[in-house]
Amino acid sequence: MNKKQPLIESIAEYATQLQYDDISEQAIQSAKHLIFDSVGTALGGYQDPLGIKAARYAAERWCGDQATLLGDGRTSTLQGAAFANATMVKILGMDDSHRSSSHVAAQVIPAALAVAEHKRLGGRDLIVAIVAAYDLAVRVGCAVREAQRQRGLDVKGTVGSMAAALAAGLCGGLDADKLSHALALAADMSSGTEQYVYDRGKCDTKDLISGFAARNGVFAAELAAYDFYGPRGALDGEYGFFRAFGAGAELADFSDLGHHFGITTTAFKPHGGCRHTHQAVDAVQKILAQDEIDPAAIQRVVVKTYKYATQPLFRVNPEPGTRELAGLSLRVATAVTLVRHSAWPEDYEYWDDPQVRRLRGLVEIKVDPEIERLYPDRNGCRVIVTLEDGRVYEGYTPFAKGEPEFPMTEAELKTKFETLSRPILPPHRAEEIFDFCMALETAQDVGALLSLTAAR
Repeated sequence: MNKKQPLIESIAEYATQLQYDDISEQAIQSAKHLIFDSVGTALGGYQDPLGIKAARYAAERWCGDQATLLGDGRTSTLQGAAFANATMVKILGMDDSHRSSSHVAAQVIPAALAVAEHKRLGGRDLIVAIVAAYDLAVRVGCAVREAQRQRGLDVKGTVGSMAAALAAGLCGGLDADKLSHALALAADMSSGTEQYVYDRGKCDTKDLISGFAARNGVFAAELAAYDFYGPRGALDGEYGFFRAFGAGAELADFSDLGHHFGITTTAFKPHGGCRHTHQAVDAVQKILAQDEIDPAAIQRVVVKTYKYATQPLFRVNPEPGTRELAGLSLRVATAVTLVRHSAWPEDYEYWDDPQVRRLRGLVEIKVDPEIERLYPDRNGCRVIVTLEDGRVYEGYTPFAKGEPEFPMTEAELKTKFETLSRPILPPHRAEEIFDFCMALETAQDVGALLSLTAAR
C-alpha cells in the first residue's frame, strides 16, 4: 500500500485489483458458507413479523424489478432489496459474528447479492466482492469498536455502511476512483446507536440498523457511479472517520491486505441471542452432556468469562424486561440453556418461565483472570453448577462454538439452515441452495440462487 495516499484510495485500489485466483481457498470457502448461512438466517427472519413488514415495505414503497426479496419472492429496487434482506438476516440474531469487529454479513451480503443479481454476475465476482468487503470491515471494526462501544455507537451501522458500499461498488463495476468515492460517501452516512439495548418499549432498530447500512452502501455506490464525490480523507483525514468514530487512524492496520483475509476470522452462530452469551451456552451444554440435571435441584450457578461479555449492564441483566433484551443477557442465556438444553430463538420465548426466572436470579457472573487475559484471541467460559445434594458439575470451553478454532461443520450449518427454512421451503430446497453455494465459483448468474429462496 502507498502510505502517501489517503487510506480510502489505497483500499479501493486493493479491492479493484483483487482477483479470484489471489484469494486463499480458506477465504473462498468462508465466503461460500457465509452466503449460505446468511440466506438461511434471512429466511428465518422473513417469518418474523418484522421480516414480513420489511419485505412488504420494500416491495410496495421501493417498487422495482432490480433484485429479489429473500423468502418473499417479489422484487424491489437495489436499495429496497438491500434494506429488507439485511434486516431479515439480522432479526434472529443468528448472523455471523467477529470477536473484534462485530457483525458483518448482514450488511455486506444483501448489498452484494442485490447488485450481483441485477448485473447478472457470476459466482466468482460475488466471492471477490464479499472477501474484499470483509477485509475492510474487519480491519476498520477492530480499530474503532472499543471507542464506539464507549460512545454508544453500533458498528453495524458505522463500519457496515462502508463495507456494504465496497461490496456493492465492486459488484457494480466501479473503478478504483469511483469506488473510493463510494466508500467516502458511505463513511458520511455512518450512523446508528445501541440505545435499543436499554429501551423496554417497541423498538426495531437492532435489526433495522443493518438494513440502513446495506441500503446506504448501495446508495453510495449508485451516487459514485453518477460522479458524486466524497472526501479523500474520509477515513484517516484530520476530521475523518477514525477521529469522529474512533480513537485515531494509528489504530488501523492495513499493512497485510492481500496476505491475510479478514473473512477467515469470522464466526458462525449455532445459537440465538448475543454472541457474547454463546460461550456460556456451550459450557452449559457440556455439563448437560455429563448427566441429567433437574433444574429445580440447582442451588448455585457460577459463570466465569471475559470482561467484555459482562459490560455494559444489559449483557448481565437478570431482569431484561423484554424477549429481545433477554437474548442479550448472559444470565438469561445460561438459565434458558439449563432448562431447555439449547438456546435457539424459540428457546428464548421461555425467558420468563418460572424455572428460568429462578435460575437467572441464581447465576453469578465473574471475570476469570486467565480467560480475560486471552480475550479476544479466545472467547472462553467456565460454568460451575452446584446441586442441592452437593454434587458439582463444571463445563469449560476455550472458544465459543462456531469460531474458526472451533468451527461448525457443514452438516451443522445445513441443519441450522434446514431448521430455519423448513416452515417456508420444500424439504429438498435447502440441499439445492447448499449445493449452489458450494459450487458458486462455477455459477454464471448468481440470480439463480435468489430464485431458489421464494417461499412456497
